[in-house]
Amino acid sequence: MNGIIATLDGDYFDASGLGVRKGKPTEIRSDRPVVDQVAEWLTEAGMTLATLRIKGVRPSGMKAYWPEIIADPDDLCWLRDSDAFLPPPTADAIARMDIALGWVSLLDDKRYRTVINKRLIINPISGKFRWEWRKIGRALGIDYKTAQAWHRKACEGISKKIRVM
Repeated sequence: MNGIIATLDGDYFDASGLGVRKGKPTEIRSDRPVVDQVAEWLTEAGMTLATLRIKGVRPSGMKAYWPEIIADPDDLCWLRDSDAFLPPPTADAIARMDIALGWVSLLDDKRYRTVINKRLIINPISGKFRWEWRKIGRALGIDYKTAQAWHRKACEGISKKIRVM
């Protein structure tokens, strides 16, 4: 069943290590605040996206004749912390990722979309966010607490819109 194991009490355990859910793996639960679940799904979507296996894009599959340009010195050591990779995501994790990534288009405010999109970039090896709150704040010229507040408001906006759907 692609890594999803049903338990006796109605929970679904995601054997890929990405979480435990009540009810169907692609449903929002009614016993917890929707805004918190939206934030969790977006974080999980970033991790799922980072751990997807993509064939044919290694150096042998793609050729670029432009020299590599590193815009940010942090990019030099960010991606390859070790050779260990997280396990590939399950089909249910990919389904949740598709749903959550679709939510970003529901946001009207460009600032909120920017914060959400930056937080979606996660290192597939360490699981750390590429854009920590302080770095997002510096990039947008705001305080990091404002960036956190915008992320929360974006999740609230998404939760209001998906409740109506």
